[in-house]
Amino acid sequence: MDSRKIIVGCYLGASALVWFLVRSFAQWLNFTFYQVRKLPGSEVIREILPVAGGLITFLILLRHPKVNATMDDVISELKKVTWPAADDVKKSTIVVMVCILLASGLLALFDLFFGKVVGFLLS
Repeated sequence: MDSRKIIVGCYLGASALVWFLVRSFAQWLNFTFYQVRKLPGSEVIREILPVAGGLITFLILLRHPKVNATMDDVISELKKVTWPAADDVKKSTIVVMVCILLASGLLALFDLFFGKVVGFLLS
């Protein structure tokens, strides 16, 4: 896959995140403050501002040379990574799940024991 496609996809993701955050903030302002709701054109602003924020974010990221150079470096480093095989991932996942279950059981036993001791001491 071409690294430029990955970079543009990351920029689109960042722009979508900015759009979502600005939209959520505008809705929060609208629902929280009555004065904001009374402003003329607040509905238009509430819908246009997030789109403009996402578009501006995308264009800034796309045109900024330092950001593009950094993203190229990140992609080239990620291509050097040796990813584990599927069997290794499955085995490691099973080991982690068993360890979590054992630790949870041990903590539950300690909680039960110390709860009984404190209950006995307080009664």
